[in-house]
Amino acid sequence: MKNLKHKMSLGIALTIIMLMVSCSEDFLEVEPKGTALEENYYTNEAEAYSGLVAVYDVIGKQSRGFENMIALLNSGSDDHYTGGGSSSDGSQLQVFSNYTISESTVATSYWSDFYQGVFRANTLLTKLPDVDMSDATKARFTAETKALRAIYYFELVRLFKNIPLITSPLGTDEIYSVTQADPSDVYAQIETDLLEAIPNLPVTLDIANEGGRLTQGAAKAILGKVYLYQGKNSEAASQLADVNGTPGATSAFGYKLLDNFSDLWVINNTYNTESIIEVAHTDKSNADWGFWGSGADEGNSLAQMIGPRGFVNSSGAALQIMLEVGVLMLLLKVYMMP
Repeated sequence: MKNLKHKMSLGIALTIIMLMVSCSEDFLEVEPKGTALEENYYTNEAEAYSGLVAVYDVIGKQSRGFENMIALLNSGSDDHYTGGGSSSDGSQLQVFSNYTISESTVATSYWSDFYQGVFRANTLLTKLPDVDMSDATKARFTAETKALRAIYYFELVRLFKNIPLITSPLGTDEIYSVTQADPSDVYAQIETDLLEAIPNLPVTLDIANEGGRLTQGAAKAILGKVYLYQGKNSEAASQLADVNGTPGATSAFGYKLLDNFSDLWVINNTYNTESIIEVAHTDKSNADWGFWGSGADEGNSLAQMIGPRGFVNSSGAALQIMLEVGVLMLLLKVYMMP
C-alpha cells in the first residue's frame, strides 16, 4: 500500500510539473490531417457542392429512418394503421395514430432533424458569397439552399407553430437566448426564401446527372402549398396553375400525367413527368428492426415498415427496389398535394 501511495504521489507531482512547464510555452498548433476545419472549407465549387448535398440530405427524412415523415403523418390518417407488437410499440407513431401527440410524446427528430437542415443551410448561405466559382452556379446553389430551408421551416411551423426563426449561424453566446417567433414571421421568411429562389432555379433538369435537385416548378408547388396553409387562396391558385399548366398538355416545367397510371410503378420511370419533388434513395438500404437511427438505415425505410412482414432483403432485390421506388413516388406525390 505504501508503494502504491508513493507511485500516486510521484505521478501527481510529474503531472503538476508538466502543467507548469506547458503553461510557460506557446500553444502547439498543428494542421489537421484528413479532416478540414470549417473556416478552411468552402473554398471551391466542389466543397460548396458537398455543403449543398448536406443540406439536401435532410429532405430524405420524408421516408428515411423509423421516424420518417410519411410514416408519422400517415399514422394520423386512414392511409395506414399503426400496429406493431402492442399499443406502446413505436410510441412516436402511436401518438399520431391515436391523437395524443404532445410536447413530451412527439418524435424528437421531427424537431432536431429539420433544424439540422436549417443549420446547414444557414452555414452554406454565409459561405457561398466567398466561394471561388461562377456567378451562375453560385446563384443556383444559393437558390437551392434557400428553397430547402423554406421546406424545413414549413415542416416545423406546421406542427409546432411557435418556433425559433434562425436565419444565420448562431454564436455559442446566443444559443440559450433564442426566442420563439410569431408564426406569421416564419411564413413570411418561407415565402421570401422561395420567391428569391425561383428565378435562379432551373426550369428542367438533366435527369441523368441532376435527378432529385429542385427546379422552379418544385419551388412553385411548395409556395402554392404554403399559401394554401395561410388561406391565401388566390396566390396559391396562381402558383399551382403555373405548375399544372393547361389540362391535357405539358406544363412549362415539363409536368404532365403519364398515359398509363400503372407506369408509375415501372422501376425505370423515376423522375417521370409526374415527379415534382422526388427523393433519391439507395437501393442498398439496411433498414431493419434492430438498428433504427444508428446511421445504418439509409434508404427508404417504408419498404421495411409497411412492406410484407416476411420480406427478406437478400433474395428479393427486385421487390426491394420496386417498394422503395413505388411507395416513395406515390406518397411524395400525395405529400405535395394540398
